[in-house]
Amino acid sequence: MYNAIRYELTRLATVRSTWVLLALGLTLQGFIAYLSASRDYATPAEQFTASVHGLPLLLAALFATAVAVNAFGHEYRYGTITTTMLTVRRPGRVMAAKALTTGVLAALYGVALAGVTVLVQAAVSTVPNETSRLAYAFAGMPVYVTLAALAGLGVAAITRNATVAMVAAIGFPTVVETGAVLAGANLRVMPFLAAGQAVQPGGGNAALLVLPLFALTAGLLTTGAVLHARRDV
Repeated sequence: MYNAIRYELTRLATVRSTWVLLALGLTLQGFIAYLSASRDYATPAEQFTASVHGLPLLLAALFATAVAVNAFGHEYRYGTITTTMLTVRRPGRVMAAKALTTGVLAALYGVALAGVTVLVQAAVSTVPNETSRLAYAFAGMPVYVTLAALAGLGVAAITRNATVAMVAAIGFPTVVETGAVLAGANLRVMPFLAAGQAVQPGGGNAALLVLPLFALTAGLLTTGAVLHARRDV
């Protein structure tokens, strides 16, 4: 397993798109934080919440999701999956290594997103006095981003297509979940919308809010692992 993780870490580190995507995500988050902090009519708490909640959170998470999706998408697109399988040999280890490495990277990226938001708000406005608001962001954003990225990895493993996986990553939380809520569904059972509430205090029990997205991610990863094990490559 150690060799599988080391192999995947090398792949992640040497693929330029990994760092380009994460840098773009952090830059976008900084810009959003700047726009939110520049609103003089809003309180610091309202400014901060606007930077880390809702659409900004979804957009920031997409960059980590793209990195995770590429873990399989690039392999099938450029035919390197055969080399990976010959090197690692066990499909289960390939899937586990990709999930572990992209998951840890997504979590670190989530912490960086919260850090960038705080730094920009401190420079432009004032950081909220409520420590709980900062704590929720620093805990909730990494969890949300990690689960979203791993869900994308699961879809990519199932479909073997990066484009399909990214369309699903964008369309499910924006079109499917929003449409379901408008049709009368409970927001708390919508995986992405519910988990997005966990980045701010007052949204409810954070563990319960994250549970639907955790279940969805676990299901996608399990399905992807089973299908990957049954394929020749």
